[in-house]
Amino acid sequence: MLKKRQGLFLGLTLFILICFPASGQDLEVGPLVSLTLSEGALGPGFSPGRTQYWVRLDFSVEFIAFTPAAKDPDALILIGGRPVRSGQSSSSFPLAVGRTIIAVEVKGKDGGPDFVYKINVTRELEVPAWIQVASGNPWVPRDSCGELVFGGKMWLFGGYTPKVVGDIWTSEDGANWILSGNFPSPAGVNIPVNFVFRGKMWLTDNKDAFYMARDGKTWEQVVAGIPPFGRAGAGGAVFRDKMWILGGRKGSEVYNDVWSSSDGVNWTCEVKEAPWSRRHFFGALVVAFKDKLWILGGAIQAYHPFRAYTDVWSSSDGRNWTKTADGPWPPRMWNTAVVYRDRMWLIGGFRGEPTWNNFNDVWYSADGATWKQMPSPRIWSPRHELSAYVFKDKIWVVGGNAWPLMNDVWSLEIPGFVFLSQPPIEEFVGCPYAYQAVADFNPGGRSVRYRLAAGPKWLSVEAETGWVRGVPPETGDFPIVIEASGGTGELIRQSFTVHVIPL
Repeated sequence: MLKKRQGLFLGLTLFILICFPASGQDLEVGPLVSLTLSEGALGPGFSPGRTQYWVRLDFSVEFIAFTPAAKDPDALILIGGRPVRSGQSSSSFPLAVGRTIIAVEVKGKDGGPDFVYKINVTRELEVPAWIQVASGNPWVPRDSCGELVFGGKMWLFGGYTPKVVGDIWTSEDGANWILSGNFPSPAGVNIPVNFVFRGKMWLTDNKDAFYMARDGKTWEQVVAGIPPFGRAGAGGAVFRDKMWILGGRKGSEVYNDVWSSSDGVNWTCEVKEAPWSRRHFFGALVVAFKDKLWILGGAIQAYHPFRAYTDVWSSSDGRNWTKTADGPWPPRMWNTAVVYRDRMWLIGGFRGEPTWNNFNDVWYSADGATWKQMPSPRIWSPRHELSAYVFKDKIWVVGGNAWPLMNDVWSLEIPGFVFLSQPPIEEFVGCPYAYQAVADFNPGGRSVRYRLAAGPKWLSVEAETGWVRGVPPETGDFPIVIEASGGTGELIRQSFTVHVIPL
């Protein structure tokens, strides 16, 4: 028994010494004092004596360069076989999709040994990702704006800067914004209910007035003070050739009523008390989708106690409501919703409890019952009361409150049925390889099926779930092709190589 324990202790000690050096001294023994990159960051951080590093970059990065700094300023340094002076940048190296290994070699002096750092660079496969269109704008940073798509432009109305304003801006490309005028109400615009309806723009001010414009320049006050107005945080949608207003708060009263109008002047109370609880929707949390009116959560506007909901309700007539699901997203308020690629989308927001934070997660659903979180290798910072548009076949996120207020612009384009997942491309020999392939945005949202179109014998794919699994029995490079079918004839492929390395 004593010998077994001694052997176990010795083996554990060797493991610790190999994987975790007893002191930092070994990591300090090396010819370089720093190694910086033009893109990404070394993992783990640089230490002079550590020779193995990795860098993970998304598909948009096509080249990378390195700047080494040596203890000896006259050291001969080769990067990818090309000489580089200490403190200067190397030339740029092109990156293939997948793995590229680049050696940083410091030649030994007087016949001494060379020292080689190996950088394993992984450039991810192309998947849909948010793109920053503009980092700033001529309009001051803000949140809580009105937003509409009208006349081939995105329109941005007023907002909180942190004072409530009423300037109106338009853009045809998201990058260039033009001041189009000012909203006629001295109250300004702040989390309005707004519509495009029958070829006109309709918008509430920060009090209780409802305005309309045929061209975006000449605004007419339609009504003031009728029941659906004069309330904060209501939701609005165009549905079955009517404008609809739901919920919100007036004074100390919070509502769960439903109103509709076909002319903006005469409003009918369709439901005095809907089965969903009283709540705010903050302008954009009501969407029309698949010939139904939907609500996606909502909240009571309070920091404490914080009450927000994830229930999903729908109605085919605005009067009779059915609960479809409880969404998987964390409860929130001051988020927004749009319809894009035959899916409903819930974007961003804020919660006050149990943690005080903004969100930059994005969720979507083809039926209101099953919700998925949209992955992206890059995305805008967490924020609430952002402005969201569907314009020129993209989703746009504009401004919002990220502490501080923002005036940047981002867009997301999904070309159609596409893979969303990134495969691991390295595995140890004899160890289980696992990857769940995920494809989506096939028309109609039918179930996706997967198959292994090419790959080694030790690998297999579960048709229903997309799980790719296997145990590689030997080292080598193994090309793999995963095929996904969308149920109505669509067929897409994801190709990559798995590098099986020695243990």
